[in-house]
Amino acid sequence: MASWGQVDFSELVALRDKFQNLQNIIDDFCIQVTQEISQDFVKAVIAKTPGGQTGALKNNWVSNIIKEGNIYKIEVINPLKYAEFVEFGHRQQPGRYVKAIGKRLKKSWVQGKFMLTLTERDLQRNLDEIIRGKVDAFIMEALQ
Repeated sequence: MASWGQVDFSELVALRDKFQNLQNIIDDFCIQVTQEISQDFVKAVIAKTPGGQTGALKNNWVSNIIKEGNIYKIEVINPLKYAEFVEFGHRQQPGRYVKAIGKRLKKSWVQGKFMLTLTERDLQRNLDEIIRGKVDAFIMEALQ
């Protein structure tokens, strides 16, 4: 077979490697930003959570970061059984004595505190601004 010439692909390989390195840097940045937002979110939820007698509800908030494709999600949960009732409200039987609090119940409906719902709403309002600030700082640092 005859040879028609030689082609040097080294510059294309170097460019590919630079793009791969850039992708790794961007992934690391996205994970870092998501973790920071997650930590701030949990702090805000804890601040809105009623303390109760033991503080257990405040102390059991947990966050997980989930990456699905190019999307980073924050999952925030409280595994305590009664967390949902405090969040959204609940019915109760007026007049019933509750030993744990040493009182009789007075209302048939207890309004929810919406600590998770309100925190999520506040984050959604400010998320673009928060991320824009972190991206701007990242770019400025990368250019130095």
